[in-house]
Amino acid sequence: MEEKSKVPAIDKADKIFNYLYYKYSATQSSISKDLNLPKATVNRLLEVLTNLKYLNYQDKEYTLGEKFYFFSNRYEKYTLIKNITHPYLEELSLKFKETFKLSVLDNDKIRSIATVESSDLIKVSVAENAIFPLHAGAASKLLICQLSESKLNKLLTKTLPKYTDNTITDREKLKEELLKINIQKVSYDNMEHSKNIKAVAVPILDKKNRIIAAISCPCFPDDLTDEKSKFLVKEMQKTCEEISKRLEYFIN
Repeated sequence: MEEKSKVPAIDKADKIFNYLYYKYSATQSSISKDLNLPKATVNRLLEVLTNLKYLNYQDKEYTLGEKFYFFSNRYEKYTLIKNITHPYLEELSLKFKETFKLSVLDNDKIRSIATVESSDLIKVSVAENAIFPLHAGAASKLLICQLSESKLNKLLTKTLPKYTDNTITDREKLKEELLKINIQKVSYDNMEHSKNIKAVAVPILDKKNRIIAAISCPCFPDDLTDEKSKFLVKEMQKTCEEISKRLEYFIN
């Protein structure tokens, strides 16, 4: 009775999932050989499972796909964003030889959840899981720019902590800047959190155009010229658009 209740295709898919969980990655021929499954059957299953994002296919090898991050209780939304975004941070860092970080709004603070540092000996270092204030910093301002006025009033005091001479300490003035940031979808840090750091940040959006995370590039002030800043923004926007498209399937 138990055997009759099985669905052959699902049973084979289950074997593939278990195999890749322990093997991590494998070619089509290895999967077919090790599981003793017909090549034609494996080929069809792998194609369907890859299209449905249960598997990833890269460099002729298959691995468990992004959908497992979404369904598994071990992974939350931010972990999914981090896993998808990290390779893009690496590409940006290699291209510009700068540090790039991924940040999210975590209740009443800004949290860095992924960082790829520059390969240069002299570089901006940002610890993963570092905490930043809501009102100072490129990513910080970007991540709160879509909050309602009542929410901003709840999170921000009328007079805000001052970190440098450039920190915006007046809540109403900050709101004016947040409005501009929300329209432009780009945020800048002009030595507002640290007198030794300038930065630019671009948002990762969901399908409803809501900001769910931010990629930023902190630089030493002399390194972030206007020309470089424009080029950074252009490339970061392309990257964030790609990430947003990949996340569309998982985040409503």
